[in-house]
Amino acid sequence: MTRQQHITGITAAAALAGMAVVYNFAPARFSFYPRCPFYAATHLLCPGCGATRALYCLLHADLSGALHYNALFTLLAPLAALWCAFVCYRVMRYDRFPRVAVPRAVILAVAFAAVVFTITRNTFFAF
Repeated sequence: MTRQQHITGITAAAALAGMAVVYNFAPARFSFYPRCPFYAATHLLCPGCGATRALYCLLHADLSGALHYNALFTLLAPLAALWCAFVCYRVMRYDRFPRVAVPRAVILAVAFAAVVFTITRNTFFAF
């Protein structure tokens, strides 16, 4: 096993262990999860606020609850999971990380969506 394969395996195992913790310990009931420093300072919700609770709902197949806690995370989580699976496959199969250049327009679009999402969820337009 090469170094890249070893690191990828450890990273995948750590991600699965983290999801197992979130699956077994509801963020709404346990206080060992970290608090958002942006929310603590401003009492405004950042784009990531509610992501842990949304992940808990997704792991328990509660799509409406996940959308309620953080719609942006809920919509982007399947894409992130597919990307991680693709990277793990490429490293384990071909022993190299995929070289995919993300276009600047995509990065700007995601950043713009995060800003719009943050503004929307902190105003009276929030659902």
